[in-house]
Amino acid sequence: MSLQHAVNAVPQVENFPLHPLPRKRRSQVIDRESVFSLNKSVKEKLGQDYQLKTWFGEEVQASSEETLDELATCYMTVFNESWGESWTHSSAKREIRDSLRGEPGRMPLLSLLFKDNAIIGFSWVLLMHKDALVKERDMPWELTDAEKEHGMAISHYWLHEVVGKDRILFVKELGALKEHRQKVTPFLTIPLFERALKLGYDVAFLWTNVYSKAFKWGLGVGLSPVHFFMTNNLLLMYGSVKGSLDAVRTVVEGSFTAQSHYPMIRNINKYLIKDEACR
Repeated sequence: MSLQHAVNAVPQVENFPLHPLPRKRRSQVIDRESVFSLNKSVKEKLGQDYQLKTWFGEEVQASSEETLDELATCYMTVFNESWGESWTHSSAKREIRDSLRGEPGRMPLLSLLFKDNAIIGFSWVLLMHKDALVKERDMPWELTDAEKEHGMAISHYWLHEVVGKDRILFVKELGALKEHRQKVTPFLTIPLFERALKLGYDVAFLWTNVYSKAFKWGLGVGLSPVHFFMTNNLLLMYGSVKGSLDAVRTVVEGSFTAQSHYPMIRNINKYLIKDEACR
C-alpha cells in the first residue's frame, strides 16, 4: 500500500515588477521565488538536468495533456514495480484526473520532478477543512462502510477534541522511480508543505499500511498513528505540517548525509521502540 492514490519555468527574481502588487499576485511571486530557490538546490545536489515544477489550486486543472501523460507513465511504473500493482497508462491517467479534479473545499497542490523531459517523481496533496473529509474518498477504500465511518469519527474527535484544529493537508500521493527515490522525495514535499503553512494548514494526514515504506516515512517526518483498523494492516496518521517540513528540510540542507537523516531515523526508532532511540 502506498500513499493514496503551473507553473512554467520559474522566472528570475529580477524580472518581477518593483511596484506594490495585489495580495494574490504577491503570494504568487513569493511562491515562485521559493520554487526558484529550491530549484537552485535541486540542480546543485542532483544535477543540472533536474527541475522541480509546482502547480497550486486552479493551476492543476490547467496542466498540459503532455504533463498528464508523463505523470501517468511515472505513476504506472512506480506502483507496478514497487507494489506489484497492474496499472496501465490509461487507468493511471484516469486515477490521476480523479484524484486531482477541482472540487469545492478541496484544493489540490502538485509537485513534479523532471530529469530532462521525463517525470521521475511526483507528490500531490489536498488542502481541506475537516468538514470536507468524506468516507468514500478519504478513508481507505478496502474498508467496510462501518470501518470508514469509525475512521471518520476518530479523525473528527482527534482534530476537534485533542488538537483543536480544523484545516488539513491530506497527503494523497508521494512516489519516485526506484533509482531516484532516496534523494528526490524530500524535494517533492517541501513546496507543498510550505504553501500549506502559508495558507494556515497545520495538520498533515495520510492513511497507509503498517508494512509500507509510507508508514516509516510518516513516522520519520513526525506523524503519529491515530487509529489502527487492522483490516489489511491499515491505519490513519496525523501530525504537524511544520514538523514534517522541518524534517525534510534537514535532509536536503544536509545534502542527504547519514547525519541529516538521523532525526527522521530517531523518530522511527522511537515509535518502534528500537534501542537506538533510547541512547
